[in-house]
Amino acid sequence: MEKKKKANLLYSKKVAPYVFVLPFIICFAIFWVYPLISSFVMSTEKIGAITREFVGLQNYKKLLTDKVFHTALINSLEYTVFTCALLIPFPMLYAVLMDGNLVKAKGVWKAMMYVPALTSVVISGTLFRLMFTEYKTGQMNVLMAALGLPAFKWLKVKWTSEIALLTLCCWRWTGVNTLYFMSGLKAIAQTAISCSSTSPFLC
Repeated sequence: MEKKKKANLLYSKKVAPYVFVLPFIICFAIFWVYPLISSFVMSTEKIGAITREFVGLQNYKKLLTDKVFHTALINSLEYTVFTCALLIPFPMLYAVLMDGNLVKAKGVWKAMMYVPALTSVVISGTLFRLMFTEYKTGQMNVLMAALGLPAFKWLKVKWTSEIALLTLCCWRWTGVNTLYFMSGLKAIAQTAISCSSTSPFLC
């Protein structure tokens, strides 16, 4: 009888959903909830090489008066705004062009646009750092020399360093966002076809 009860419990329609969801809940708790709680606890402590001392909200009070933190926060907000302004409209435009009949060899273009996303983050950062280096051997300063201009410290000036970061971000993620928008356009087309074949009042 106990074996039958266990078998019925395992094959029960009420229990099965929880069994399937259980691996996700465990991974979510281990890799998201626990690190989040642990990070908050660490933020209320003063951690040394060996000792840990509870200091309450003192670390947060320091952040409110820390100019470096304020600068980092402003730069992060600016970077977020600019990346959204560049990585939403332009990939959408490219997706519309790729979805039309004006572009030939679409498979080749899709592969070329997606290749930057496959490049390692370390390699991408190193390449762009060498490209925008302050030395004369950097590609940007070689271009400046060809134009008869002196070498420039690209990564030590705020607006030029932001341009370098935005260039790297757009180079890496424009193709990915374009493929996302192309998938959305195809889904819209399929929905329109299914609606027209049944009834427009159901769409």
